[in-house]
Amino acid sequence: MRFNPLTRAMLACFAPMAIAGAVHAAPLDDLRAEIAAQKARLEKLEEVLQATAATSSAATKKAEEATRKADEASKKATAAAEPAKSKGLAMPAGLSIYGIVDAGVEIGNYGRGSKVRVQSGLGSASRIGFKGERDFGDDLSAYFQLEAGVSVDNGQNTGHSSNVSNPGQGAASSASVNSTGVAIFSRNTFLGVNSKTYGDLRFGRDYAPIYSITSIADPFTIGGATAFRLWSSTAASRFDNALFYATPKLAGFQGKVAYSAGMENNSETDVGVTGGAPGNSNTGPKSEGKGWSASVTYADGPLFVGAGYLDYAKMGTVTAPATENAHRTSWNLAATYDLKVAKFYAQFLHGTDTQDGAAINKTLDRNVWWLGAAIPFGERHTVRAVYSRLDDRMSTNRDSTHYGAGYEFALDKQTDLYVYYAKVTNENGGQNSLCAGGTCQGFDSGSGLPANFSPSSLMLGARYRF
Repeated sequence: MRFNPLTRAMLACFAPMAIAGAVHAAPLDDLRAEIAAQKARLEKLEEVLQATAATSSAATKKAEEATRKADEASKKATAAAEPAKSKGLAMPAGLSIYGIVDAGVEIGNYGRGSKVRVQSGLGSASRIGFKGERDFGDDLSAYFQLEAGVSVDNGQNTGHSSNVSNPGQGAASSASVNSTGVAIFSRNTFLGVNSKTYGDLRFGRDYAPIYSITSIADPFTIGGATAFRLWSSTAASRFDNALFYATPKLAGFQGKVAYSAGMENNSETDVGVTGGAPGNSNTGPKSEGKGWSASVTYADGPLFVGAGYLDYAKMGTVTAPATENAHRTSWNLAATYDLKVAKFYAQFLHGTDTQDGAAINKTLDRNVWWLGAAIPFGERHTVRAVYSRLDDRMSTNRDSTHYGAGYEFALDKQTDLYVYYAKVTNENGGQNSLCAGGTCQGFDSGSGLPANFSPSSLMLGARYRF
């Protein structure tokens, strides 16, 4: 092959470059091969590490399982070696225990000089209770409550009045002819069924409807510096041997009615009648306590209003020429309004006692009213106050005025400390007193309070709710 001069010149220029490219191609191929080899080694190493980790994890799990089994075996052996221990009684579903433990010191004067007493239930009556409920579906449930009053200062149970002769002093029980002694569940004890559609029906011992709205409308909830003693002189609080019905709530309205069979175990009319046969009895005449009470309430947001009525035969013996028990009729109006910064309370009660055949047919005719307030401030403080007036409409005109104030400091939602002060002034020979707490432990006309004396009480204590 012949090359012309131009071809020779071009070959002379590009020949060195071709030779150089051939020389560099060989090392690049070697580098690529080395990288591929290193990658293969890394993949094999990763497979080895994964296999090692899996083996180690399995070994760890086996070791943990072995340790767990050894611990269980050790616990079983220890339990077998030790004496058996009671696990206690498990709480059945639907059953709960509740109560209030309240105690403190009272500095009171009831006409016998200033006395210092350690007292139970100064802020609220101390109690322990049991509640149970069973839900049967289809809008029906059954429930019960057993509530006992407890005196923290001496361990005894406390008696609470009702519409029949109460076994609070150890006399024969009005509820059974063959039981004696102080009632164990002296507060509220009942069994009932409830339906949201048809209402609530219960049997036993519970608050009369007229009392229920009174408790709501009291700034001290019937405790502390309450004016309840003036109110109780004109109405009644609990019904024994009774049936209670409450309607469902409808647009804020609810009605309640209760009927008591009274002293149902006495079959002779003249039992409890002075001079009658077989003679006087501490259980009262047959009709004692028989009567009824009702209330209608409305609650919507901050407003609560209610009206109540009571009609029953009072307890006690009948003295000739009287032919029946003293008969009491009462009615009341109650209201509260909560502004959050302060809650206001008001109540008015009218009551009369009459007795057929008695030389004086009307033995009581009075009005009782009160105004109160509760003012919370901060997160733990509450101030309470009440002013009450009893207007005796009989010719005796024995009027009384009640002043009550208190301060509470909440340690938490269940526990608080308190100080309360209450005083009653009496006029024209009056002997009305104050409660001195939730169990009304102050002396009154029946326990030596002098006429026209103004009893007073300072109460300092603590209260725990559970």
